Amino acid sequence: MRFRGYIVGAAWILLPFFLPVLAAGRPTAVVPLAAAVVQDTTTVSDRARIRAGWRRLDALTPDSVFVASGICDTSLTICDFSLAARHPDSLGIGTWMVHGRDSLTQEERTQRFYDTLRVRSERNGFWRFVHGLIIVPHSGGGVPLKPEIVDEEALYGVYDGRRIDSIEFVRKSVFEPARSYLEKGANAVHVTTGVRAVRRDLLFREGDAFDAGTVVRYKQLLRSRQYIADAAIEVRPVPGDPEAVIVRVVTRDSWSISADGSIRGLTGQVKGMLYDANFLGTGDKLSYQLSLDWRKKKYEGSMFQYYIPNLFGTFYEASLRGGRSFTERYYGAALNKKFIQPHDYEIGAVLENVRNAVYVRYESPRDTVSAPYMLHYNNLDLWGGKSWYLPDAGSSFYGIARFDYLRYLDPPRIYEPEDPPRNPVELPVEEGMNPYFYDRILVLGSLGLYSERFLTTSLIYGYGYDEYVATGYRAETVFGYLHSEHRSGCYGGLALRAGGFTPMGYFMGDLSVGTFYDLRARRPFQSALNVRLDYFTNMLGRGRFKVRQFASLNYLNGWNRADGFYEAVWFTPQSGPRAMHDSPLGRDRLVLSTETVVFTPWQPLGFRIALYGFGDVGFLGYDKRVFRNDWYATVGVGIRLKNEMLVFGTIQLSLFVNFGKRGLMSNEWIQLTSEQRMQPMRYIPGKPEQVSFR
Repeated sequence: MRFRGYIVGAAWILLPFFLPVLAAGRPTAVVPLAAAVVQDTTTVSDRARIRAGWRRLDALTPDSVFVASGICDTSLTICDFSLAARHPDSLGIGTWMVHGRDSLTQEERTQRFYDTLRVRSERNGFWRFVHGLIIVPHSGGGVPLKPEIVDEEALYGVYDGRRIDSIEFVRKSVFEPARSYLEKGANAVHVTTGVRAVRRDLLFREGDAFDAGTVVRYKQLLRSRQYIADAAIEVRPVPGDPEAVIVRVVTRDSWSISADGSIRGLTGQVKGMLYDANFLGTGDKLSYQLSLDWRKKKYEGSMFQYYIPNLFGTFYEASLRGGRSFTERYYGAALNKKFIQPHDYEIGAVLENVRNAVYVRYESPRDTVSAPYMLHYNNLDLWGGKSWYLPDAGSSFYGIARFDYLRYLDPPRIYEPEDPPRNPVELPVEEGMNPYFYDRILVLGSLGLYSERFLTTSLIYGYGYDEYVATGYRAETVFGYLHSEHRSGCYGGLALRAGGFTPMGYFMGDLSVGTFYDLRARRPFQSALNVRLDYFTNMLGRGRFKVRQFASLNYLNGWNRADGFYEAVWFTPQSGPRAMHDSPLGRDRLVLSTETVVFTPWQPLGFRIALYGFGDVGFLGYDKRVFRNDWYATVGVGIRLKNEMLVFGTIQLSLFVNFGKRGLMSNEWIQLTSEQRMQPMRYIPGKPEQVSFR
């Protein structure tokens, strides 16, 4: 029965391999102003306006138009012609808007409202201060809600092979234009990102041949930086030299100085953090965390961290962190160079000394443990690898090796506020018990093939801004050897991952299976299977309300396990019915989650509104026939509010209820949080890992 489930899971994972992936959905680009002239259409019908717009397109020469498509929504009184144009003077990405019957769109009416607030606030110093505190200056229409897919490689591809004559950089501050004194003061305090920080992320240089794939990777890399709010790349031919182009990189900074904090109920523990994600305009992040116990009136320590996303333009990420906070004592450094290009190398190192309290849960015939335990260990992790691009296959072959050394300096003991504790209780660590706490040396290697490219879209993981969605695959085999104080053996594993757009939507699948094998005892141990399938539909609905359906399936199975911590699993916020508190333990876990999101046309005062309903069901237990285990579920509804003109993030309010086989469970019933963005799946390889069983 177990293998039947494996076959079904593998079939779901391999599905994206056999479904046709759309290379490009609906590419969009802006037509040069000389060609895209918007005429006055206030006296003609909607269809006449569309015909007039297409006559403008027909006037373009065949060499100038690459792809064209149009849509007109009469209920919104806007016609939107999305174009991808090849023109000798310019190339950009955007939309051509032809206004309908109403001379003012909803966004223009909203903008007039905010302009009125700004004008009236300037009459009084106090209200001018309040306005500047919460209102972000409008940057020309905001980010359009456009669910289409954009293949930027196809758009930039018209310049492939031409010589890059020069690279220009335009850097904009946070508030441009700065209207109020507060905005001008903020720009004065903020150090605009230096050219060196933008240039160090370049994947090409002057004199190189233009490559659209490399340009898109550079653009995606820029937008992933926390200190960059937006980035654009413009390309134009060099006058008098048709074989050369000028690349213009335009970036706008985000406000990088911020504070964060937390209060743990009535315990008295307070944490406060101040950080600058663009320290002195270098793109580096400096953070300081202060911990206090207000009930004991006691200082609990400070934590410092300095993070460099790209060290001297080598694409090495470097971080240095140290300090203490309540139960945590951490001192460590990390250096990591990831795969970026198809032909590249990867290298990394982590050195850390950690002392921290971890909540330990497990069940065994002798004992049931559910308490925090103090851990103290040193860890040295080293890895490195190389990839080679295979043009005929359109993929990269890679190999990576890893060495991981972990040593516990003290036996795990139950945490008590007194240090040293009055009655230390040590966790049993012995043969067949709590292998998570064994001192060990792990040597792993991986070989595989991968391919990854990006498409641009929106309204998937974020809300109203451009997103890069990775498509591709990765297939690898993992092998190695584990030496620990109580058990040693060889390791073997297989991992498959694939994802892409299909006519039915976007599929992302991941399958990994692996086990250790004790050569002396001639038996496997710590075997695990992890299957994950994510899916979201194309944008549904032709009216004013747009709908997208999300679904996720995750199956985790462990066998040949010992007793102790992480030899069984439970529901977590990342993998389980959301908002679950009292979760049982088991070795077979299946979770199905669905969410329906309705993007509404309502924008009162500029607030964009999305309604959503969700349902999660999970099975967890020790029975290999997973559906015979106990089941638990969460259902609920919620609303998300987003205003591009306010400094606040997306506000998410959800109402839900938890229940299971035995009825209702403990509930919070209501949550008000900031929206947690899902992380899109990537296909670039990293350091070799054994199958996660968490």
